[in-house]
Amino acid sequence: MSVILPSSVSYSESLPALPDNTQCINIAAAPTNGATFSAGQQIFLDFVNRGFLVPDSMYLSYSYASTNAAATPELIGCPAATSFNRLDVQVGSMTIDTIQQYNIFYHFLTNVSMDVAQKYGQQASLGYFSATVVPTLEQLDGRTLGINETGSFALPLVSILSNAEKLIPLFAMPQVRIVLTMESIANMFTGTGSVPTAFSISNVQLRYKVVDFGGAVEQIVLGSSDKLYIKSQSFSLSSQTLAAASTGFMELVYNQRYASVKSLFAINGNGTPLSNRAFDSVDLTSGTGDYSFSVGGVLYPPAPISTRTAKTQALQELRSAVGSIFDKNNNMSINTVEFGYNGTAAATTVSAPAKFYVGTSTERLNSNNLLTGISTANSPISYRISSGTSIGANNSTVSLIVNYDALIEVDTVMRQVAVKA
Repeated sequence: MSVILPSSVSYSESLPALPDNTQCINIAAAPTNGATFSAGQQIFLDFVNRGFLVPDSMYLSYSYASTNAAATPELIGCPAATSFNRLDVQVGSMTIDTIQQYNIFYHFLTNVSMDVAQKYGQQASLGYFSATVVPTLEQLDGRTLGINETGSFALPLVSILSNAEKLIPLFAMPQVRIVLTMESIANMFTGTGSVPTAFSISNVQLRYKVVDFGGAVEQIVLGSSDKLYIKSQSFSLSSQTLAAASTGFMELVYNQRYASVKSLFAINGNGTPLSNRAFDSVDLTSGTGDYSFSVGGVLYPPAPISTRTAKTQALQELRSAVGSIFDKNNNMSINTVEFGYNGTAAATTVSAPAKFYVGTSTERLNSNNLLTGISTANSPISYRISSGTSIGANNSTVSLIVNYDALIEVDTVMRQVAVKA
């Protein structure tokens, strides 16, 4: 009988080594189209055409300046991301990724992927609460600005690039650019406190790492295939308006079509003028109905999420859309008060926004296979709400977030990039 040594005492295994001339370059890219940016303006951030991009190394840092004569302007959501209405990733002349309402998406993402301890640990860089007072666990949403406050924020920049599962060969691609569009001031602040007359950012830097293995490795990569494939994923967000006082069965149709949808999320916006508005997500049924999604004529989940019989099942269904419900690291920042807001007249606050997020997983199998989600069958996605009572006295901006698989195709011969989604 042959004896196989355990890996812990197998000393003869060959270990891969990096080429001698390998270097990791830390890059800080400044905007190519200006130095100071305000509402409605775009920020162009270009990558170098060298080496391989390390996807999970990208983060954005910037300084901000608010002009307000009175104290207490309330910055909604995740403060570091609230300034940005949209993110685009462009390669050459083609846009390969667009995330609309990036600030709303980022606020949602931090609440479903980070627990309160993680948000507390990043409180300074993400900008929660205040720069002068120690926050409590309930004050890890939004920010109250001081008079003419200045400061800085920094945040990991989520996109199709940062979600890539392999290094991205920038040397073999056309110019790669990230475009950020600034949000309007009115949409950044609640109406409870004073709204700044001006808000601008400056000293913007996109920081990331590039690994340069040298020309020999690059030639090996180019010679391996005419087309290189990199698996990634991204998010798409679009919104519909649900009229005030709606009741009964309601169906909102979103024209988002993808080959592999991994999960679906709905944000049921609040309508109270002094609330967090579209950043909030309330229970539109007030505990009297249910929610589901329709993709290609099939309902997800098959048994709708009922707020009438077991409202908290929505939380476990939401966790299943983010990861495994048995994963101890799959935690969220949603407490009972934030989960319990009902209707479009909910009196939410900047530090306790509504977080009744509706989500479900549509993955066929959680694995490393290429496309694990479901196809929309070239049909739009429907969000179905059945309520036994009125949704409230205000309109609701209902946003649908689609998490989908994306395959980045790099044509090394034509030096072109396409995304299959």
